[in-house]
Amino acid sequence: MSILKGVSTSRGPRFAGMAIGGLALIVAMLVPAATGARAAIGFTKCTGSQTVTYTPGLTDQPREVTVSGTAPLIECASSSDPTIFQATSTFSATGSFSCTSGTRAGSRRITWNNGNTSTLSSTSSVSLDGAESLVLIKGVVVDGEFKGARWTGTFIMFSTKPHACLTAQGLAGVSGSLALSIGSL
Repeated sequence: MSILKGVSTSRGPRFAGMAIGGLALIVAMLVPAATGARAAIGFTKCTGSQTVTYTPGLTDQPREVTVSGTAPLIECASSSDPTIFQATSTFSATGSFSCTSGTRAGSRRITWNNGNTSTLSSTSSVSLDGAESLVLIKGVVVDGEFKGARWTGTFIMFSTKPHACLTAQGLAGVSGSLALSIGSL
């Protein structure tokens, strides 16, 4: 049985080759990508607030700390999933921290308003600029929506009790603004 049924090959091998090449191109456009291949992820950007808890509290000396928190992401826009317009994010990480610096590794889970979820790996570093601390976060989406995409975030945190850094108990938590981007911009 000929794949080119109805295609005249009386014009010679050149025409038949062109017909086969054209058919292959059409099939490649219509057949879904092979298993494991991904469509373009596009980008997703969200902003919101974040509340963070430190266990034990942060002091002026570095020590091992578990950081956890929640972030309502009240404004999201996605080029690849137009059903996304907000989300809720939770995270947990451990690392060596003081009130002025630190690095950590952890994970973040985002529950999108459309019911889908994303699990993100993360590493972050903290720097202090005056009374404002800046956390730069980066990682990869390891599961769920946008799996395989890289992501970045910035958390600008403010403490209403900076004097707590000088106590044995330390600073128990902070809050601030969070912005994150998933995929390529």
